[in-house]
Amino acid sequence: MRSTAFTHSITAIASAAIAGSTFTFGNSAQAQNAAHLKALLENRTCQQCELKGIEAEGANLRESFLDGADLRKSSLSGVILAFSTMYYADFRGSDLRNSDLRNTYLINGDLTQANLAGTNARNSRWKYADLTNANLQNANLIDIELVYAKLNGANLSNASLRNASLYGADLTGANLRGADLYRADLSGANVTNVDLSQANLCRAIMPDGSMSMQGCRQF
Repeated sequence: MRSTAFTHSITAIASAAIAGSTFTFGNSAQAQNAAHLKALLENRTCQQCELKGIEAEGANLRESFLDGADLRKSSLSGVILAFSTMYYADFRGSDLRNSDLRNTYLINGDLTQANLAGTNARNSRWKYADLTNANLQNANLIDIELVYAKLNGANLSNASLRNASLYGADLTGANLRGADLYRADLSGANVTNVDLSQANLCRAIMPDGSMSMQGCRQF
């Protein structure tokens, strides 16, 4: 059980740093998390910090630096992380619905089973990201780089992947129904058990290197 003093200290820090936002910890947080939270809010820097189960819906963390941060099972819907740099960040099972992840640099990030529905990650670089069974429905992934990403079983239905680079990505069993892959690069990607019949593949480079004209309109 958290002490009343600890709870109040967390609330005070959060209130001073992010006016109008809810920023608390789950019941499993340890006392050391207070210092990690303070560093994140005041300096937008979080190196090897333990923030599992944090609740930060709508928080403005633009241009943050997250190095090895543990943010598993956190409530981060609507969070602003645009222009942030994240190395080995752990977002497994986190709620990132409708978040602003534009122009983020994510290397070896773990987003397994994360909920990214409606997220805007346009023009981001997510190299070697693990998005196994993640929900990316209706996400804005225009111009994103998902080189060698793991997207096994991911829900990409109605997502916009225009001009996206999926070079060498593993899309085994992914849902791409209604996805827009106009001019996307799928070179070397694994599309085993993927139904692409209802996706826009106009001028997309397919795994075998050929160019698809599926979905192109004739004028």
